[in-house]
Amino acid sequence: MSLLKKTFSSLFKTRDKIRKTFNKILNISHLSDKDFVEIEEALLSADISWNIVERIISDIKSKTNHKLDWEEILTDIFTKVISSQNSIELKRIILMVGVNGVGKTTACAKLANFLKNKNNKITLVAADTYRAAAISQLRLWSEKLKVDFISNDKSLDPAAVAYDGVNSGLYKESDYIIIDTAGRIQNSQNLMNELQKIYRVILKLSDQVSVCMNIDANIGQNSISQISEFNEYIPLDTVILNKMDGTAKGGIAISLIDKFGFPISYIGVGEKINDLEVFDMNVYIKSLISKNENSN
Repeated sequence: MSLLKKTFSSLFKTRDKIRKTFNKILNISHLSDKDFVEIEEALLSADISWNIVERIISDIKSKTNHKLDWEEILTDIFTKVISSQNSIELKRIILMVGVNGVGKTTACAKLANFLKNKNNKITLVAADTYRAAAISQLRLWSEKLKVDFISNDKSLDPAAVAYDGVNSGLYKESDYIIIDTAGRIQNSQNLMNELQKIYRVILKLSDQVSVCMNIDANIGQNSISQISEFNEYIPLDTVILNKMDGTAKGGIAISLIDKFGFPISYIGVGEKINDLEVFDMNVYIKSLISKNENSN
């Protein structure tokens, strides 16, 4: 199976819809308002934001007297969005955050595995003090991966657990310290204040902290409000898109980059420990707009 198919296997239905819409409409010499509505619907249904859709429509209208290559138009606009994002290299301490159910704990284990395979020493910190199951799950993963694991079953203070975990990881000279946190409802001020506290206490030990927002790729545009509200409490650095294998849309990736300028570091493409891929925007664009019907 090709990397394209493995990584974005569920996006081909969306890609085919976009391709068929553009192939049909852009063979017409004069585009009507109805044709532009069809283009808008095809792009919006892929979770591409209205801001980007407007730019695509505007570009098409500016080229009405020329031969239109829709793949070139979309690739050009998407590439401009990509070039506006800030690049990032994950720092030594990685604080994993997000709402309930986005796959943070599994993502912690996948990331630990990915980084360990590059000959890094890893410490996993179980700072989700609300779910005993999350601690047990992370402990099992740490044993399987043979990486250091820090938790405190007697403490209900996630900031204290995070502090002790980072302190231990620094003492043991770990290359990366990955902190799992509880899922938080972004409109709960108490929970978000608690997350602020976690961030503050680990900064006392080191300023080498990357805050990684975990997003469920299936929720589409709702992820924008999640990121906006989390970013009001702690400075987000990057995004991991989990459950990318389960979404039939996928345009949310470029929408997030356009909205926030955050780089997407990784995508989760399954439940197995190796199902984490470095996000490749070129592969992503091809999966959405390739003209080739047999590219999957």
